[in-house]
Amino acid sequence: MVEAIRQGDIPGVQLRRRQALPLPPEAAWTWLVEPAKLALWLADEAEVQPGPRGSLALRGVGEGGEPCSERGRTLELVPPRHWLLAFERMDARWGVTTRLALDIHPAPAGCEIDILQIGFQRLPLSICLTAWETYRRRWRTALERLAAAAG
Repeated sequence: MVEAIRQGDIPGVQLRRRQALPLPPEAAWTWLVEPAKLALWLADEAEVQPGPRGSLALRGVGEGGEPCSERGRTLELVPPRHWLLAFERMDARWGVTTRLALDIHPAPAGCEIDILQIGFQRLPLSICLTAWETYRRRWRTALERLAAAAG
């Protein structure tokens, strides 16, 4: 089944995913910055260099079963609510980065994690729509795993 474009999505440019979590924002933040917790929902292996000049490294298996390696360099960090990264897939040799914003907002039943990834149009034309669609599926699946693991 083809998934409809969601509010906040611009194919080939930006995508947005949101997920409610039954956790206070401070507890949800740990699911974004602790390697052992990241490995439960986002990648097989995760490394986090904390701080305003930190980074995120993810390794796992891609959609086609091939190894996948990603890296994010911190651009802005405001714990426990905002982390902005210059983000790229290393094994795809993008040559440019997208911007990945991970935000946590208080909600009546806990919090909501908001993921906004922008800048796909900066990728080579031959891969920008494919990369956008791949990450659209990836964030949907990852956030479903996060909700199950954190709930």
